[in-house]
Amino acid sequence: MWAVEGNVLAELQKIPGIRFPALFDYGATPLSTIRSTVDLMISGPDPLVLDGLRKDVQQRLMTAGGLTSVVPTWTLDRVEYRFLPDAERLSIYGVNAATVAAQVGGQVRGIPATLFRVPNQDSFAVWVQAEAARRDSPSRLETLPILTPRGSVPLASLGRIETAIVPTLYTRQHLAPTVDLLGYRNVQAVTHINANVEKALAGLQLPPGYAITEEGERKTMDEAFSALKAALVLGLILLYFSLIPAFRSFLHPLTIMVAIPLGMIGAIWSMLLVGKHQCMPAFMGMILLAGIVVKNSILLIDFIEDARGRGESLHGALVGSVRVRTRPILMTAVGTSVAMVPIALQWAIGLERLSPLAVVAIGGLMVSTFLTLIYVPVFYDLFENAKSWFTASRRSISASGA
Repeated sequence: MWAVEGNVLAELQKIPGIRFPALFDYGATPLSTIRSTVDLMISGPDPLVLDGLRKDVQQRLMTAGGLTSVVPTWTLDRVEYRFLPDAERLSIYGVNAATVAAQVGGQVRGIPATLFRVPNQDSFAVWVQAEAARRDSPSRLETLPILTPRGSVPLASLGRIETAIVPTLYTRQHLAPTVDLLGYRNVQAVTHINANVEKALAGLQLPPGYAITEEGERKTMDEAFSALKAALVLGLILLYFSLIPAFRSFLHPLTIMVAIPLGMIGAIWSMLLVGKHQCMPAFMGMILLAGIVVKNSILLIDFIEDARGRGESLHGALVGSVRVRTRPILMTAVGTSVAMVPIALQWAIGLERLSPLAVVAIGGLMVSTFLTLIYVPVFYDLFENAKSWFTASRRSISASGA
């Protein structure tokens, strides 16, 4: 897809008259309200100063790296003809400015005069306007006839026409004039592009009353990652307190949760191997991974607790848990990983965006499955020994005090 976009963009750049060619895939941003990956909004009171800042920032973005094209929302180069009515002349001819504006607009833009009716079909509006030769320059606009109570008079008899350079589009944010620079990408990571943009804008001096804000993916990414981090932390806290009554211990839930960072090791290495970037689906995959690897740890700890309850030694319970629970843990990990292979390889049409989620889940499961079988029993042994040492120390202190 990106190869096709590159070829089409190269052809667009050859067409005379296209000032800012841009080509991007629809739905490339997380939300429909985001217009592009990079959206720098420059705000300030004077459109002339805004256009100067727009040119400077646009030049910086074009050399920042990672962006295929940079497009402004407007430029200050549209020629506008303005009619300035003379109040004394309007009163002489008995008309007002609104009447003159309506007649000029009707002759320049056109007005629907009648309908062209076609049997068994919808009617077509027939528009009437002054011929092109009468409205292509200020001098000819002055000759447009205006109907007044005193008869038809040329437009020049009611005022004067002046030429002005205005923006091609008026945009505002909080009632302040703005201009946006939209930067489009293909395969570059958003975080890398944002770093390039920050480097390119370093040293830019803004006049008093003017500001540049980020309205693109970065703003949404920061908000989304903050929410996901809060969800992950909250999930870990709730998980810990839900495991305390299940195992009647404050230490063993920590032993179970040791598997979570072990899974993160495999997740990060898998993303590096396949060339995926850190993104929202990858973060969601880490949350999913945390739930799965914790379940594997619960299987081990539950068997150890049952074995010790039957009178087995600590070493025997640890060895037995690994020997007996390895098969169901491997079945769970392998089954989940195989099911996510089509998503990881982007075979599932419509789910290509979730490929990082599957890569994180597969890599994290494969690594954490083997590390869990080693480190969870080790940490269980360490915690049990530490608890025994702490209990013995308290008893010796109590005995010596007595």
